[in-house]
Amino acid sequence: MSKTSINLGRVLAVAGGIVALLLLLFTLSPGIAASQLRLPENKSSLKSGADGSGSLDNIQNATLGFQKIFAINLPSRTDHRDQMSLAAHFTGMQIDYVNGVTEVDTRTLPPGGDPNARLGVLGSWRAHLNVMRKIVEENITSAMVFEDDTDWDIRIHSQMQDFARASRLLVQPLPGTSDQMLDLTYPEPGEAQGALDFDITKETTTEPTSSPYGDIDRWDIFWLGHCGARFPSASDKNTPIGRAVILNDVTVPEKQHIDKQLIQQYPDHTRVVTRAHDNVCTLAYAISLPGARRVLYELGMHKMNGAYDIMLKEMCDGRNGRRIRTCLSVQPMLFQHHRPIAAKSSFSDIGKREGGYSATAFTRNIRWSTRVNFPSLIEGDTNYTDLFRDGEPRPDLHFV
Repeated sequence: MSKTSINLGRVLAVAGGIVALLLLLFTLSPGIAASQLRLPENKSSLKSGADGSGSLDNIQNATLGFQKIFAINLPSRTDHRDQMSLAAHFTGMQIDYVNGVTEVDTRTLPPGGDPNARLGVLGSWRAHLNVMRKIVEENITSAMVFEDDTDWDIRIHSQMQDFARASRLLVQPLPGTSDQMLDLTYPEPGEAQGALDFDITKETTTEPTSSPYGDIDRWDIFWLGHCGARFPSASDKNTPIGRAVILNDVTVPEKQHIDKQLIQQYPDHTRVVTRAHDNVCTLAYAISLPGARRVLYELGMHKMNGAYDIMLKEMCDGRNGRRIRTCLSVQPMLFQHHRPIAAKSSFSDIGKREGGYSATAFTRNIRWSTRVNFPSLIEGDTNYTDLFRDGEPRPDLHFV
C-alpha cells in the first residue's frame, strides 16, 4: 500500500471521529444550535477589564466586557461566597468581593430615611452604595454588580454578546448621525405610537468605541437580573418604548417554563430588551461611571424613601421627583436567584421567609444553570442538567 493511501486513510479516520463527536454533542443537547455550544474558555486564558474598545469580543473576557465585576457578600455567608466563586471559576469570570453591611449609623441616612427601617433593608442600601462609591473613587468606567445568591447560564458570555447587540440598537445613534435613533419613540413616545420590534440580526446602529454594550455616556444601568418588570408603554409618556428582539435563542426556555408572562406574545426561545420599567430586586445589574455618580448622589445624598431597589426603579422610571435615567432591562432575565437544597429561611438576608425546606436545587428561567450543574462541571461532564427542557411540562419546584 502506498504512503498516499495510508495518509488518506488517516485523514478519513480523523474526519470521521470529528463528525461522530459533533453528532454526540447534538444528541446530548437536543435543540442546541452550534453557535450555542461554545462554552467559556479556561479562566486563566481570559483577561479582566475592558480595553476601551467597543468590540463584542471584549465580552469574552473575565469581566464580561466591563472593567470590573463586584459581588456583595456578607462575610458570615461563606456558603454564598463558596458558590459564587465556584460559579465564576467555571464560567471564566473574575469577581471582586465587597462586604455586605450589618450595621448602619442612622445619622448617615439621607433626608427622608427611616431610622426604624429593617436592618436588612438599610444594610443592603449601604452595601450597594459602597460599590457605587468604589466605582467613583477608582474611576471605574463600568462594572457588573451581583448579589451573592445570583446564578446564570453556563453560556453567559455568548448570551451577553447577544444582549450587547440588542442594547446597541436602543442606545446608539444611527450610522452617520449623532442624535438620530433607530427607535422612533425616542426620546418620548407620542400618544398613538406603539412599540416597534428591532431584530438584532437585521438592524444596525453606530459602532460604540468605549464599551461593547454602547458608549459609556449613553447609558446608566442595565438591569439584567430582577424579580419582575414590565415593558414600557406609550401611556408612561416619558421613555422610549422600542424593543430589541433576540429570536431563536435556545438558552431561553419555552414559554410554559417562564415565570413572567411579558414575552408570551413572542415565539418560543425569544428574549426581549427594552427600557427598564417597574423593575424590582437588584440581584444583577451593570452600571456605567456616570450612572454610579448619579446613584451615589440620588440614593445616598438627595433623598431616601424606600429600599435600594425601589429607589433605583424610581430613577429608571423617572418617578417620585427623580429625573429619568437611561436604563435597559431584559425579559426573561439573564441572571436569577439560585435556590439550593436548604431551609427556605436561609435564602435571604434582607427579608424574613416562611419556614419549609427546598428539596430541589433550581434557578428559574435559567436552562443550563451554572450552580445546578456544579456536579457535571466538576467532573468535566458536558451532559448538562436542563430543568426546563423543550416539549416537557413545567417542573413542580415546590417553591413560590
